[in-house]
Formats: sequence, structure tokens, C-alpha cells
Amino acid sequence: MSLVPVTDPSGLLERAPRLAELLPDAALSEALARGDAWAVHAVLLRRLEHEPPGPTRELLASQVEDRGAFVIAARPPSASSVLGTGVRWRGVPPRDAAPNAPFVAERTVTVLGVPVWPLEGYLVRADGKAPLQVIGQVPPSPGRSRRRAVSLAGVALGLCGLVGLGAVWLDARSMRAVTVVNGLSRPVDVRIGGEHWVVAPGTQEQGRVRMGDGPLHAVTTWPGQESVIEDVTLPVQGEHILYNVKGAAMLEAVPEEGVVSAGPYARSLPEIASVLQPGEQLSVQSAKWESAARLYAEEGRWQAAGRVASAVAEVEPGNTVAREMAARAWLFVDTQVPANLPADLRWRNTRDFAAMLMHTWQEDPAAQALALSLMRHIGQGAQARARYAEHAQQHPDSPLAALYLQRASPPDLGSADAVDAYSKLAVRFPDSPDVTRAWLEARWRFELEHPSDAGRGNDVGRPPYEVQTAELLKPFVEKHPPETLEALELDVRIFLRARLRDAATGLVRRYGQDPRRRTWDFLVLAGRTAEAAGPEHTSYVMRDWIPADLARHPARMLLLDLLTGQRSPKDAELAALASPEDRSMLRLTRDVLVDPKRALKEADGDPLVVLPRLDPEILALLALEFTRTGDAFGKRLFSVSLPLMLAREPLRNHVLSVSGVPGPDFHRLPPGLRAAATLVHARREAKEGYPVFTERLDGLARMDALGGFSVRAAGPWMRRAFDACMDTKVEQSLPQGILLRGDLVKEQARQEDDREGRRPNCEARIVRPTGLPLPRTAATTTP
Repeated sequence: MSLVPVTDPSGLLERAPRLAELLPDAALSEALARGDAWAVHAVLLRRLEHEPPGPTRELLASQVEDRGAFVIAARPPSASSVLGTGVRWRGVPPRDAAPNAPFVAERTVTVLGVPVWPLEGYLVRADGKAPLQVIGQVPPSPGRSRRRAVSLAGVALGLCGLVGLGAVWLDARSMRAVTVVNGLSRPVDVRIGGEHWVVAPGTQEQGRVRMGDGPLHAVTTWPGQESVIEDVTLPVQGEHILYNVKGAAMLEAVPEEGVVSAGPYARSLPEIASVLQPGEQLSVQSAKWESAARLYAEEGRWQAAGRVASAVAEVEPGNTVAREMAARAWLFVDTQVPANLPADLRWRNTRDFAAMLMHTWQEDPAAQALALSLMRHIGQGAQARARYAEHAQQHPDSPLAALYLQRASPPDLGSADAVDAYSKLAVRFPDSPDVTRAWLEARWRFELEHPSDAGRGNDVGRPPYEVQTAELLKPFVEKHPPETLEALELDVRIFLRARLRDAATGLVRRYGQDPRRRTWDFLVLAGRTAEAAGPEHTSYVMRDWIPADLARHPARMLLLDLLTGQRSPKDAELAALASPEDRSMLRLTRDVLVDPKRALKEADGDPLVVLPRLDPEILALLALEFTRTGDAFGKRLFSVSLPLMLAREPLRNHVLSVSGVPGPDFHRLPPGLRAAATLVHARREAKEGYPVFTERLDGLARMDALGGFSVRAAGPWMRRAFDACMDTKVEQSLPQGILLRGDLVKEQARQEDDREGRRPNCEARIVRPTGLPLPRTAATTTP
């Protein structure tokens, strides 16, 4: 031990006498000599780091831990906090310490009572409930740096966690659940935000999309195409967004099971873009547009039915079903408008739909024909002609533009002037199949209206006019075979009118070789053509073209047999059908051909779900017969089919006219509807009280070479009139002043009761004017 005394000006050896056991130590002696207690503590800390295990290390550890021995004078610091956040004292006296004994405490930054950052350490004394009494400041604890590092890391991790939670919260706030429903007949490509779906027809897709700075858009295209068919701004007020492509599907929002706050009732969602409220779930009533439109129509919601069908007709090319359903719905909506309103207001929906067809489908002659029919029906044919004139002026080299203008302009079809006008158009556009076929149609209609005039101008030895038209058609169809069913029907009628049966059936066989063309309407046309041509001139078997799914449907097969004239279903076959609507529809169709009286009674009692399924020509026969007898039910029948709605005025005017001279609107009607009006018009009311025919009906077969319902029903309807004539007693009028007595009275009564005696009169009044053969047997009218 060194004999040199150690200098200790601060008296540290007195407060910690065991420090002397650590001497001699040059660094410790120098620190003691300076009187710096914290320097002594630092020397002890450095020596502790290198001291090997043993009594000396334990002594060093005990001295370093006794921080109160190294206290220095310091100003009492401030410590304040609010709700556990601020600067607070941290430390308590040892359990075995005497009362008011000093102890070491640290000032610490706390957040909500949690220490996050240690500050200085002080030697303090607690005096009951009074604030701590600060004696002096003590050196930092050996683990303060480590605790500060841990606190710093904890704060950093906490901040990162808060930032992450905030980002997650903001991300969740910017996300929206989306359901896309496609009720169209084709798949669609839908893009919403950064998400992309290809939605199949009649299905739905679900996902989540992120909102950006701008509004949320749903952009729909056909797969593989760039043209946009719909661009909709979606609502973002809710958490679940519904996007109904073109509004085609029928959707409802229904309350979730067990949820009362959303309301106990379902609410319809007719909008294209809507939001599900909390507690609601989506219910798809109809995922396909056609069934949705039919449901809306059956519920009387014609506005919704027209909206759905017209939306589909606007985007799907060639969808004739959508066009006709939309046209009928808008006509029905506009007919409910008061008649005293101006035409622009009364027919607003129909006019807008026709304008859409004109603008959207300029290359589709069928769409333009429907638009022109609608404009003429609402009395705006001049406006349509003006639009087509402007279109033709803008496209002077377009054959379709010139054809549309000619159709909308006089002269009307059926006249020689019309044939001349269309002939000049064919010379102007010789390479246009549409123009050439329109010229051939003008020739065909002219010959139908004026058979004698068309044949009178021929030179001796030249074939008849209808044969000349058919000969012009032959090379044309070889180069331009019909691509649509309407064109095929026109060509078949021209060939059958010229009695070129082999050419007609060969054209049908050529058209039907493509399985995609074997639709229901084509099968009806093929069956009627085969029936009209006969088996020896038919080069195909229509039954071989029937699809498997149709062959498994008994009601459709029975209806096909009826429409094509194959056979009539028996009562046992009808009774075996499961659907009462199918039974009623087939029975009514059959009775129009075999028992008109019973058919009229059945039609008056059938619901409106059956009548729209009837063939338009059958509906025309029933509606016109009710109209002829003054029954208001005929007006209702005219509203269940689009062809009848468009043809209502020309048909009624022809049936109710006395002269029977058809007008220009009547000439534009399809042959089947014209034949129905001709048949009903021929049945006039005689003064004796029974119906008679006052004009010849042999022109029916000429008018409808395909043998439609009116041609096939002429015999039964004539038999009914003949039987009514035979059963009606005709009182013989006597000159004034003559009174019969005795045997003369008996003879007169015998003549009135003599049914066979009335036969010559009935034949003269009914059979001979028709040009039809004498009925073999009386028609039965009992079920």
C-alpha cells in the first residue's frame, strides 16, 4: 500500500469508505484529488468493465450501484404531467429503508403513464404527501443508455406501427366492394379502377376496387374490342357498389337474415349503378335481360321493360328480339299518355327509340325498317324522310342511304311508279344486294296488287310478269344468297308465286345447311315451304333440322306441326301437357283453323299470358273478327303483339270499310296480316242476321303463297257461314193486303222450315262468291 496520502477534497471517502479498498489506483486517486464525484464513478465503471470475477469485482459493482454516494449539488428540476403524459419521477425507497431516508429517483418522460425516455437521476427524500425533496444529482445509471436505446426503438416501432395502422385504415377507407352483373346476351369486359373482369352472360363477378383522386368509373367493352359501350360514374357513398351492365338484369336489395334496421321489405334496384345499404344483400331476380324485360312487362312496369330492352337493342347488333320488345314497351307507355297532348310529348319515348335506331344502326336495313315503321305509326313519317334525306346527302355514294330514303318517300310499294323508282335505284347501284332485292320486292308487290295489269302489258309469247321476276331472281341468288331470314322469305315467296317450287325449296335447303341458322322462325318457314311445294318438289326433310333441345319439348313440337300444316293435335295430346298456358295456346291455335266460333269464345277467356304467344296472323284474325262485331276485346288483342300494334289502323280501316279498297298503309303490311284482313272483311252482316261472303277469296292463295293461317282457315270460316245460312229461317215477304189462310199458311211454314230448300240460296250467297269448293260436310261447333 502506498504511503502517499490520497487527497479527497469532496469527502467522498467518508461517504463511501470502502473506496479506500480499491486504492492504490492512479486514475481513482486523480479523480478523488479533483473532487469530482461523477469522475470517480466513471473511473469505477471503466474498471468494472475489465475486472475479472472475484471479490474486487463484487466491490466495484456494489460501489457503482450505490449512486447516492456520488451526489453533487444541483437545482431542483421541474416535473409535471397531465393524464400521465409529461415528465414524472420514477423510483421508490427500498423496502427496509428508514422513514425519510434518501433514495435515488429518475425524471422520465411518460406517455399515458408509460415511461418512454429516461432523463437525469437525483437523490431525493420523501416527506409524506409533500413533493419530493431534491438533495442533489447523481450520475447516470449504467443501463441508462441501453434503456434509452430500447425506448428509442420502441418509439420508432410505435410510430411505424401507427403509420402502418393509419395506412391500413386509409387503405380500407379507400377500398369498395363491387359486384358486376351482366344481363346481356354476350360476355363483357369491365374495368373499374385498377381491376378488370370478363363477365359471362347471365353471371356476376365480385371484387374490391381502390378509389383514386377522381370519381370511380365503370368502363365496359366487348372482349377484344376497344369501342366503349358504356362508361358509368359509380356512387362511392356506400361500402358495397352494384354495377348492372346497361341495367339489363333485374336486381333487388333484400334485408339480411336477422337484420331489422335495413327494413323488412325488399327494394327494387332498376338503376345501372347503385349501392347496397348496411344490412342489405343482393338478390338477382333475373340475370338475363329477356326474362327481366318479360317480368317487368307482366308486372305492368312498361317503362322498366322498355328501358331494359332498348339498352340491349342499342349495343347488341342484330338483336331483333330486343328491338321488338323495346318498341312494343315504348308504344304501350306512350299510348297511356293523354291523347290531347301534342304529338311531340305524347310519342316522346317511341320517337327517341326510333331515333336511336336510325343513328346507331345505319348499316342495318332491318333496324331502319323498324324505325321507319315506328315513325309512320306515330305520324312522323315526314320527319323520318327528312332525316333520311339528310343522311343520303351526306353519303351520296352509299346504296343503303339511298335505299332508306326511297323507302321513306313516295311512291308506295304496289304501284308501277314504285317499280320504276326502285329500278332506277338498281341501275344506280348495280352491285348492291340490298338495292337489287328491294327492286325485286317492288315487282313482286306490284304483281300481287295488279295481277291483270302486270300481265296485260306483256308481249305475245313472253312469260307472265311473276315468272319474269323469278327469272331475274335466279342469277341474283346464285351470286348473293340470302343472309337473313327476311330475305329468304321474300325470295321463297317470289319463286312460289311463279310456281318454281324446286327453286324455292332448294333455296331453303341451301340456307339451312348452316346449323346456326336453324332457328324457330326458320323451321316454320321451311315447313310451310315444303307444304306449299309438295313432297315431290322438296329436297330436304325439315324434321332433320330440329335441334335436340327443341325436339324434347312436346308443346313446341305440336305448335310446329300446327304452324306448318302438318297435323292438328288431339285433345289427348293437349291434356298430357304439363303447362296450362301451353294447352290453352295450342287449343286456341287449333280452333282458329277448325272451329272459329269456339276459338272466339276461348280467346275472350284466356289470360294475357297466353295471347302474346300466339302467331301474329292468328291474333289478327281474332282481333279483326272482334272488331267487326263491335266487341271491345279486339282492341286489347291489338296490343299484345308489336306487328298488330303497328298494323292496327290499316287493318281496322280495311275491315270496317264498305268499299274494301285498301290504302297505301295496307299495301305495306306482311302478306299474312293482309290475308287475315281480307278474310274477315269478306264476312259481312246480311239483313237476315247471318254472316255471308260478299267478295271472292280465291285471291288469298295468290296473296300468301306460303299458305298461312288465313288461307288455311278460309274453308272452315266459309263452312261456318254456310251452316249459319242453312240454319236460318228466312221469312217470305208478301205484298200488302194479301192474307194467307189454310193450306197456304202451312205451305209457307213448310218452306221456311225446309233446310235443304235453302241450299241454292246459300250456295249463291256464300259458296260461289268465295271461289272455294262446296263444303263437303257441315262444320261442328261442339267441343
